[in-house]
Amino acid sequence: MNLTIHEGEFVAIMGENGAGKSTLCQMMNGIIPNSIGGRLAGKVLVHGLNTQEAGISILATKVGIVLEDPETQLFTSSVKSEVAFGAENLCLSPEDIEERVAWALNVVRLKGFEDRLPTSLSGGQKQRLAIAANIAMRPDILVLDEATSQLDPVGVEEVLSVARELNQKYGMTIIMATDASEMIARHMDRVIVLNEGKLEADGTPRQIFSDLPLFKKLMIRSPQVSQLAAKMQEAEKPFSSFPITIDEAKENVIQLVGNRPGRVTVVPENHKTVEGAQTSILVDNLDYIYQPLNVHAVKGVSFEIKKGEFVALIGQNGSGKTTVLKNLLGLLRPTSGTVLVAGRDTKKTAVAEMAEHVGFVLQNPDQQLFAQTVAEEISYGPKNLGLPPEEIEKRIEETLKVVGLEGRREEFPPAMPKGDRAKVVIASALALDPEIIILDEPTTGQDYKGCHQIMQIAQALHEQGRTVVFVTHHMALVAEYAKRVIVLSGGKLLLDDVTEAVFSQPEVVRQAYIIPPQITELGQALPPELGLPRTPLSVQTMADALLQKLNAPSLEQEHV
Repeated sequence: MNLTIHEGEFVAIMGENGAGKSTLCQMMNGIIPNSIGGRLAGKVLVHGLNTQEAGISILATKVGIVLEDPETQLFTSSVKSEVAFGAENLCLSPEDIEERVAWALNVVRLKGFEDRLPTSLSGGQKQRLAIAANIAMRPDILVLDEATSQLDPVGVEEVLSVARELNQKYGMTIIMATDASEMIARHMDRVIVLNEGKLEADGTPRQIFSDLPLFKKLMIRSPQVSQLAAKMQEAEKPFSSFPITIDEAKENVIQLVGNRPGRVTVVPENHKTVEGAQTSILVDNLDYIYQPLNVHAVKGVSFEIKKGEFVALIGQNGSGKTTVLKNLLGLLRPTSGTVLVAGRDTKKTAVAEMAEHVGFVLQNPDQQLFAQTVAEEISYGPKNLGLPPEEIEKRIEETLKVVGLEGRREEFPPAMPKGDRAKVVIASALALDPEIIILDEPTTGQDYKGCHQIMQIAQALHEQGRTVVFVTHHMALVAEYAKRVIVLSGGKLLLDDVTEAVFSQPEVVRQAYIIPPQITELGQALPPELGLPRTPLSVQTMADALLQKLNAPSLEQEHV
């Protein structure tokens, strides 16, 4: 690879999992080769310093890096001391340190958390803290390696806006590995695409996102409005120009549709629960307070999920999503209120018994992997149930088939790609044959293809009649897969309705720091008189509506 990044650029690095994005990021501040072993040929120069010769301590004064897993970077006893640590090592004055700490915490929405223990924060809050600790140092170069993967949609927007401000106000060079294509299109100057460790493409966001053969080859996520343009082009009804933002797409749609009258007929994308279905999960006035910190994480939340529902639980970082999930499993016991899962009161039921009825997949699969082979990992639960060997073997084969890992039973799980590690955890949960599957941000750190593979597994389980509840910050996945959405904000229930109804209220969901999918925002931005869907949940829905509209006669044709 040969690559030059100029001072003051704002650069995105895209590519599938395993393309080399993290390796490239870690070369920029000397983690590779100074801390991680391997064979290195060629050289990396940062501000003229050879990273093989300059130590990490020297490079760290010039290059800040935020890793995908924030827990690897947090080590002090309070949020404030974590953010101050780097600035203190730059020997700044106490006044400057205080100013930078306050500014950085305000930027990442952690003001008021100064005295909290970093380990007590949610996953997204930890990621915010790691970002704050870096930007407080105001390095010449800031490297963000999937550093927004656990943030809520507004949080991603805020971090990228701050990165843009640092880039423009301080001339900071920003290099960011991310698949947040809508944000890339709005904020970044340049996109570098990697494929199997090689430089596949390098250009402006418009050049990259309009390269349809590139996206078909690599399955990289492009903005939904660009996906819409591609579908219209394939249908031989192309836009006049290739959009990468909502405003550009809006202009194209208005121009393409013209003055054709009437509304299009759109098949509803969601359905309500069949009346009379058995209750699978009942949460009644749930309160949960973490002690000894006295953090009131969940406040009077009530909802009911019927058997066979496919439900998304969304909300901003720290809204109580994971706390609710852990109460469903019995890992946490309600401070007050009642949680009934599969007819069992979680206050009175052992976690081991709950595991027979509820399969749980954490956002970090590495926290659930411990066996030497895939087969051993999957068989662990059934063995503890005392099942006979032939039944265990049957369940191993069946679950491997469900998650698409046939023939890989002898592999060492920690050495597998992240997407496959998540599939192993899902298979391990399924091996207990639970009636309820709970997925806590299973797509974190996954590429476009990996996200859809995992969600398609969840959809297949739903179609088998299992109850599926998942948490994610990917609103496009919520729109495409969930039949119902529960929105939490500040530990309270904000909304609970079918997906289309939830996203039809952008001002309300914004309170939970949620932004509807870009294609939904496009539908809401278009003039109502066009007669197109106001709350489309997928690119295909909008494309179908446009084609239906274009096949209708215009006012001039009707007059003739």
